[in-house]
Amino acid sequence: KYNRTLRPGINFIIPFLDTIKVPNITTYDKDPVNPEASKTRLRYIVSSSGDIPTVEIIMDPPAIDAISKDNALVYPDAIAYFRIVDPVKAAYEVENLGLAVYKLLETTLRQEIGTLTADEVIVGRELIGSSIKAALEEASAAWGTSITRVELEEIRFDEDVTKALSDQRAAELQGRALVAKNEREREATIIEAEGEKQKVILQAEAEFEQERLQAEADFLRASRALEGQAKGTEALALALSKNPNAVVALEALKAQIEVATAIGKSNNTLIIPEETAGLFGAINSIKQVLNFDLDNSKKDS
Repeated sequence: KYNRTLRPGINFIIPFLDTIKVPNITTYDKDPVNPEASKTRLRYIVSSSGDIPTVEIIMDPPAIDAISKDNALVYPDAIAYFRIVDPVKAAYEVENLGLAVYKLLETTLRQEIGTLTADEVIVGRELIGSSIKAALEEASAAWGTSITRVELEEIRFDEDVTKALSDQRAAELQGRALVAKNEREREATIIEAEGEKQKVILQAEAEFEQERLQAEADFLRASRALEGQAKGTEALALALSKNPNAVVALEALKAQIEVATAIGKSNNTLIIPEETAGLFGAINSIKQVLNFDLDNSKKDS
């Protein structure tokens, strides 16, 4: 019958009436000689005097066998960390706390593996550990125990499943490599097409700019020519208006130029008429008249 709990320090007991209960609390570990074997090593965590430790206890049993949802044989290797928070419950509420935690860990692990496929077991290691921890926490609370964490050290499969998973993984990698290759080729094609597009655009822009500059140059050249003709006509009109005799001389000059042009184009014997003989004299006369008028215009301005 439980009477009291002896805390650290000096405690007094009545001989033959008070006895210290030494609970059977053990933990289970791998065989240190052959960790891969299924043999379990039993380790007592309560001293011969009945001292119950409250530090964190590690339970690292060998891997167990379980069957996944898709009937694959799985060997999960789990490790659990727990702490005794209520020594009274650990000693009186359960016959062997360590064995109870071990069996609960084993059963819960098999149940959790049975709800997952082999692929889900591989990628869901942390999720499996969290689910097992929650289940152990709920069940072991009545035993005065707190489950701190549960981890999966290793997950192995039988040879057939391992080979199938390896082949599947290889096929997935080949598929990803093919997809990546096609993606790279597609990107290269797009980049090449974009380059050709930019080349055509730049070439068209260059041609357009060249045509624009040529048009501007032609327009400027024509504008300057028209401007020069206009100034020449204006100057000639001004000179003729101030000297009427120059009009008669100009008309005679035009006639003589036409005659000279006709004679130059003829293949017959060259005959110089009297009118043509005065062509150069007329030109000098017109030149002197125009120069005289232009000088007068400058002086007036």
